[in-house]
Formats: sequence, structure tokens, C-alpha cells
Amino acid sequence: MPGAKLLVAGRELLDWTVRREVLRDERIRLRSGSPATGLVGAPDGRSVTGVEFREGDPLAARFVVDATGRTSRAPAWLAALGHAAPQVTRYDSRLGYSSRYFEVPEDPARRWHGMYVQGRPDVPRGAVLVPQDGGRWLVTLIGNGEHAPPTDDDGFLDFTRSLRSPALHDAIRGVTPLSSATGFRATANEWRHYERMDRWPAGFVVLGDAACRFNPVYGHGMTVAALAADVLRKEIRDLAPRDVPAAARRIQRRTVAASEVAWQIATSEDLRYAETEGPPADRATRILQRYMSRVMVGANTDPAVSSRFFGVLSLSTSPNALLSPGTVVRVLSEWHLPTTPTATAYPPHHDPPQVRTLQA
Repeated sequence: MPGAKLLVAGRELLDWTVRREVLRDERIRLRSGSPATGLVGAPDGRSVTGVEFREGDPLAARFVVDATGRTSRAPAWLAALGHAAPQVTRYDSRLGYSSRYFEVPEDPARRWHGMYVQGRPDVPRGAVLVPQDGGRWLVTLIGNGEHAPPTDDDGFLDFTRSLRSPALHDAIRGVTPLSSATGFRATANEWRHYERMDRWPAGFVVLGDAACRFNPVYGHGMTVAALAADVLRKEIRDLAPRDVPAAARRIQRRTVAASEVAWQIATSEDLRYAETEGPPADRATRILQRYMSRVMVGANTDPAVSSRFFGVLSLSTSPNALLSPGTVVRVLSEWHLPTTPTATAYPPHHDPPQVRTLQA
């Protein structure tokens, strides 16, 4: 994709960088070593006034934000204050992935700057290779249901032989692994609809994966969390401190917009797979799936379609970019679905995209 840039960093470097930048603000204090175990609230449950910890005294607060991610215990904490459980919408494609670090080979011909081997609903096996700080490759294998990738040495390499393209297997064959493989299976899309609750306490909001989590394969979690945090910032920046707690319900409802596009992308794509558990696709979703299948064919070789597709996928562009009259005509007239699956749907390897690798 012309002009595309990919900024890559390992979890350790990313966490260290974010932590350093946040703590530069002298108003922020970090309390570590004792996880939060509940909320402090008024006896009638109408407001949250602090947080309880496993050890030490509770922390009083006018406003509490739960950004604890996929393992959030907010439903139990709210239940302890007398609130009902939120409605939940869930789609689970039973996707699993296994990740492992490898040393980047010395041979320039094998130094991929990035690779994505996409799976198909009939053979749901894929893989991603990205460079990271420290001169490493991160290789992630992806599969649904019984196709979930293994974590043992031989199984990891054997899985790469089953991909629709041999490129990844050729890239890592004989390369020195720098870690064991780590598997992950808790990948369901799950939306806890706090915005629909009849009662909501003042002084409390739930953001990011704690409210709406996505299949990680689409890479939307941190982006949606950042968009929700931006909604929070805009909502409270002009409020007097005493007025912020009362705005909690409005803020919770307005953060919904941050999740909607990512939710539509993740669930409509997951519904292509027979393994997916959840409400069936409606007619509109099936039409969208067929159109997006053509978009993805075109995105492999057409720079204009590719630019719009990745803009929408990265949540940096409105979905309308793929629905403009010119794009629709281009996609429907020029790009058709193959009648039989091909071994690979990718063009020859051309010049790699521009990649900048951060160093600690």
C-alpha cells in the first residue's frame, strides 16, 4: 500500500513507553502491588466513591474508571452494590493462536519486513510475521476450532506447512527460535451492554476491553480503548470537578460509538466461520460479507482499494470510504470471487513496506 507505515514494538517496550509517558504528569500516582478487589459505594448503590484493594486501605475517589481489560470484574462489583448484570452479546469463532519469537535470519533474501497469510472459512488457518525491537520476529499462527495451532516445537513448524502459502514456512525453517510458543484461546467478541442498564451509579465508567472486547486477530482493542478515552476526555474537560460524577451515565453511553465499527468488522468476519457461536448473520450482514470478499480480493493488487480497506480496518477511516459510489462500482465491476480456492491469493513479493523498529 503506497505510503503505508507500520510502527512495531514488543509488549515490554510498549508498556514501558506508555508507563514512562503517563508518569511524567506529576499529578498521577501509581499504586502497585495490590490489585483492586471491588468498589466502594453509597449504601443505595447510586454512586461509586472509591476502590477497595486486596491489601491496604480503600482509596477514596470522586470518579472511578475500570480499564482492567478482558478480565474486568465490573459485573460482580456492580452486583455487590445492588445493580443488575448487564446484557451481553457474544460471538465466539473459537479462534486460537500461538506466538513465538525468532531470530531474524542473516540472509537478506529471507528478511521479510512483514507477512500476513490469510485463512479461509473452508481452511481456517493463517499466520502473521512482524519484526520487533531487539532484532526479533514475532510469528503468530492462527486457527479456528479444531484448526487451533499447537505450541510444541514440531507442531508449530508443521502447522506452517499447512498454510495456503509456503512463504512463512520457508521464512522460519532453520531459523533460531528465541522463545517457546505461547497459546491463547480466550478470543470471543463480547459486549457487556452497560449503556443499556436501567440504573447506573454516578462516578463510575467502564472503558475498553472491560466493556467491549474483540477477537484479537483484528487488532482493534487498544485503538477502541484510545477512542473511548478520548470520548471521556472531551466529556469532562469543561466540567467542574464536582460535576464529573453525575456525568458518568452520559459518558458510558457515548463511548458506545467508539466500539461500533470495530464490533461490526469483527463479528461479521467471524460469522463467516462454521465454528462461530452466536446469533446468526442477518441478510444485511451476509450482503456485507459478499461485498467485503470482493474488496479483499481487490485490496491485494489495487492500491486505491487497498488504501481504503486498510484505513477502515485500522479504524482511521470511516467505513463510508468503502461504500462511496466510485469504490462500489470499482469493486463490483473489476473484482470477482474465485470459483475455486487458489493455493495463494497473494501477488509476488515486491519491495517491503516502510518499517521503523523502536529500540528501548
